[in-house]
Amino acid sequence: MVEFTKSHGGREKYYPVKYKKDRIGDCVIRAIAHGTGQDYMVVYNELFKRAMKIGNMPNAEETYEPYLFELGWRKNSPAKNARGKKIRLKDWRIEETCIIITSKHLTCIKDGVLYDTHDWRPWCGNSYYTPSRESV
Repeated sequence: MVEFTKSHGGREKYYPVKYKKDRIGDCVIRAIAHGTGQDYMVVYNELFKRAMKIGNMPNAEETYEPYLFELGWRKNSPAKNARGKKIRLKDWRIEETCIIITSKHLTCIKDGVLYDTHDWRPWCGNSYYTPSRESV
């Protein structure tokens, strides 16, 4: 079973996150920082630079997906159970680090722990990214 750890992906080092009003929609930056082990501000700056270059938002798939590919990650089809239904994050059994797309959200499961500001374990995982063997 997947555990949950309330985490802001290093954002707490840079911006206040004590109050709910301070928590912004930075799930893409947080998930990638957790999954790749990069510093939050490195991911933040890289995604904003790319977003400005292509005229999109940093949390758009068109922005973050090429970044993950360049880091050596690959995209996988949704994980499904024996009946062909998508697996809920609480039942996630994939052993490697995953950056998972849920409904309009990105989160990270690493070493059996879901790192996020909210407990997304009841949600189903859609496509997900894993590091390729060469990038590990």
